[in-house]
Amino acid sequence: MKIALCADLHFGSVPVGLEEALRDAMQAEGPDVIVVAGDLTLRARRREFEAAKTWLGALGTPALVLPGNHDLPYFNLFQRFADPFHRFHQATGTPHLMPVFEGGGGAVLGFNTARSWQPHLRWQEGAARRRDIDAAEAEFARMSPDMFKAVAAHHPMMRVPGEPRARPVRRADEALRAIARSGVELVMSGHTHRSFAIEVQSAWGKLVALGAPTALSARWRGEANGFWIVEADAAAIVCTLWLREGTAARADRFSPSAAKSFARG
Repeated sequence: MKIALCADLHFGSVPVGLEEALRDAMQAEGPDVIVVAGDLTLRARRREFEAAKTWLGALGTPALVLPGNHDLPYFNLFQRFADPFHRFHQATGTPHLMPVFEGGGGAVLGFNTARSWQPHLRWQEGAARRRDIDAAEAEFARMSPDMFKAVAAHHPMMRVPGEPRARPVRRADEALRAIARSGVELVMSGHTHRSFAIEVQSAWGKLVALGAPTALSARWRGEANGFWIVEADAAAIVCTLWLREGTAARADRFSPSAAKSFARG
């Protein structure tokens, strides 16, 4: 299975022409699916969602799209609590918040971690609902045990050394236990605007955690725009980070870095 992972597009803060460069670079790699792990917009404005809709509509590859905390109404507090995902659904055409893609010998499940509020001051860090954990486990249970399985969420589910913004979502341990026993091997996320690729061994099993930098936004956090290409075969999960080139002459091109390989099983 081959996956292109991007996140934090933040339409509303995108340099002119960069969205086409991102689309072309990902599609040239021939992925089975493009995963967009949340934050399509900067402030959830209509025009930002319209730009995201246009970009998604031009993809020639199936896309699995998730909301992020920036996709919740920012100015309209009534809508934020009454119908927080209304504009997201309109832009993406997805009627639900747990999309599933199956193909190329594997499956990716989208797990929504964006919340309108939480009972603490860092509500934007996300949470896993118990009913969503149960629903994800039920989805994986119907799949063949031989399939490669991955989960995508906007927020990280694990702590990452050296990345203070990689804070696990509320109920992360419950979610990780459930997906690990479901045979999931890869957990993908965005939110931090920083890339990471690590293998984590714990009481709930072995998982590869993959975090994407911001794909399009000018809101860098010490790393250029980029995306991941993930290739999973019978032996390994191979992850290659593509970053926007820093030279003035090639500012709208993405180039691959060295691949990281994680043995399966």
